[in-house]
Amino acid sequence: MKQLISIVVVLFSLIGCLDDQTEMGENAISYLSFETELDSLYYGERNVEFIIETPEMKQKNQDKILSYEWQINYEVVSTERVLKCAYDSCGLFPCRLKVYNEDGAIFKEFKLRIPNPYDEGLLLFSKYDGRSIISFRNDNWPERGFEKDVYALNNPGIPLGADPIAIVCSPTEYYTPYIYLVTENPFRFLKLDYYTMQVLEEIAYPEERVDRMLEKDYCLYIMADGKTLDYDCQNAYFRNNFQQGLTGKYGSFPDAELSDKAVVYGGEYNWYLLAFDMKNQFLFSAKDIEPHSIMNGDEIVEVNKIYDMLLGVNVEDILILLEDKDGQNQVVYLNISEQYIDYSSVLVFEFKSVYPAAPGINDQSVFASSTKENILYYTVGNEIYRYNYLSAGNFPTRSDYTVGVSGSLIKKMILNEDKSELYVAVDTPNGEYRGAVYCYDIETKELKWKEEGVAGEIVEMLYKPRNRNYNED
Repeated sequence: MKQLISIVVVLFSLIGCLDDQTEMGENAISYLSFETELDSLYYGERNVEFIIETPEMKQKNQDKILSYEWQINYEVVSTERVLKCAYDSCGLFPCRLKVYNEDGAIFKEFKLRIPNPYDEGLLLFSKYDGRSIISFRNDNWPERGFEKDVYALNNPGIPLGADPIAIVCSPTEYYTPYIYLVTENPFRFLKLDYYTMQVLEEIAYPEERVDRMLEKDYCLYIMADGKTLDYDCQNAYFRNNFQQGLTGKYGSFPDAELSDKAVVYGGEYNWYLLAFDMKNQFLFSAKDIEPHSIMNGDEIVEVNKIYDMLLGVNVEDILILLEDKDGQNQVVYLNISEQYIDYSSVLVFEFKSVYPAAPGINDQSVFASSTKENILYYTVGNEIYRYNYLSAGNFPTRSDYTVGVSGSLIKKMILNEDKSELYVAVDTPNGEYRGAVYCYDIETKELKWKEEGVAGEIVEMLYKPRNRNYNED
């Protein structure tokens, strides 16, 4: 009996094998695989059709009819083999391709970035033909170059004042980023959309003017007529705690006159304005609002003018370019640190060095510093010099760069994020649009690219980064 049962089981097994056509025969299962790969990231342009082709497919055992499904941001946008799509939103979007037949499906995931029209790149603020204009060079399409007058393009009927004063952007990881600008004649203090340049609101400003505006960590630091106040971008209100600490009811320096050549220093979580009081000859930090003379050894340096203040390699290192009371240019290397003495927090100003600076430095000179190496860049006319501020006053005798033609005047210098390129904004002596930009390789000092006739008389140049949160892949 047991032998009979075994024989029956074997017979059924043989019959099953003969009928099983999943791997062989007319109804073999078709296993799908990709022979080539999709890229992990694709770029498109808003409302401009882009094309992505399905990779070559392989079907094991038997070729069957294939179907397709493309998703962008979890929505099906196409069921064709070739994706042709003009997407109407900007950002970084998850995408998925599904290829399937009657037996099964296979998937590929990738990402699509649709940059905003003014996502990241160089921004110029200039005066042209009696009005303020903005020019922008998008790093996503460098071959297109600068686009002039992008503010007017996106804000018809909302004119700026005739005189451009200041412009900053507030990229942030946690809050909505904006652009802030100030013009005069008439005075306007505007907040713009970070990505479209469209006006969001006109800010009710409590003072009469703005001389300079700095931005750090979602806060604006405004210098105006010898005073200072700051603007909280998140909560949208002005405060003047620093100024009140100087000239307010309980302030010790009611006649303080702050130079607009200030700097924001500090650290990863806390930033403070540092400014020089021309009237009382003291440096003040917003952290403690205590007076600190500029010291060269045991001697006080009396200041006639401040050319500029910049950060050094560390965010607590500061370079001060000044002219003293004797008309001598000086470069001051200062470190500000918080120390604990007798269990109390004390702000310590350590003047590491004070050396005579190049005599050619003047009111038209502009400056830039690297946070990667101990180098100060400064200009005389259209010449750029590099000074190692750890070299004990060994200023160069020859320039490292000659920018533009004779008669050109350098208006602004900035380094890119990794400090490998130097951008130089220049007013040329002739032309309808006098503004020009030159880009140099830091290591080789060679000119990488230049664009002329891209702006009016330049007031400000800044690099507008992709917002950090948006930049995450």
